[in-house]
Amino acid sequence: MANKVYANMMEISCKAGSGKTICAMPDVCFTPPENPATPPGVPIPYPNTGMASDATDGSKKVKISGKEVMLKNKSSFKKSSGDEAGSAAKKGVVTSKNTGKVFFNAWSMDVKFEGENVVRHLDLTTNNHASMPGNTPPMPHIDGMAPPDAPFCTACAAKR
Repeated sequence: MANKVYANMMEISCKAGSGKTICAMPDVCFTPPENPATPPGVPIPYPNTGMASDATDGSKKVKISGKEVMLKNKSSFKKSSGDEAGSAAKKGVVTSKNTGKVFFNAWSMDVKFEGENVVRHLDLTTNNHASMPGNTPPMPHIDGMAPPDAPFCTACAAKR
């Protein structure tokens, strides 16, 4: 759902939005079978996805569509999915976790809510975190792509 609230011509990410990080690849996790030949499991790359509906630690006072807004170095998606099969003892190759959090690595440089920079459509994320760094390379956060309404032209009494 497009919320039509923008920062720098990009929609602001919020829990009420339709934002997601789709198929962050590769999220390499150790996967059974575990046997003497492969003690930690077999490293297999999985696509990893995070959804704005799983947002947590967002703004407390500023809301969009009644829900929290994603903020720099504070907010995250509390879980990601797609790598559940990587369930060997060590799980993620980098983080030793699967279905970990999604954190943002980019945000608006000049639009802030509650003193923190806001996160927008196409800002970068990393997925499957237990801590820094994530288990995936940076991928864009995709939200609604509806542009702001066209300015009203009083000279011709029509929208441009």
